[in-house]
Amino acid sequence: MPQVQMKRAIIPITISCVHCQQEQVVHTEARTGFWQMAHQSVKCVKCEQNFDVMIPDAIIAGPFLPLKLLRSPL
Repeated sequence: MPQVQMKRAIIPITISCVHCQQEQVVHTEARTGFWQMAHQSVKCVKCEQNFDVMIPDAIIAGPFLPLKLLRSPL
């Protein structure tokens, strides 16, 4: 019997590095119900220093540069 795969709802959240102020995006998985916010550590895509963020869901991917920065000319 084939297994049914559930689609995961991915939510992009923009964060900024506390060291260099670089905007970046992390992906979280949407969950139902109430979840307590927790500190999570992220390594900056620009300065490569770790910093903590407080977001309600677990980070499952990233950080990535925002699309607006990837599309802009140099």
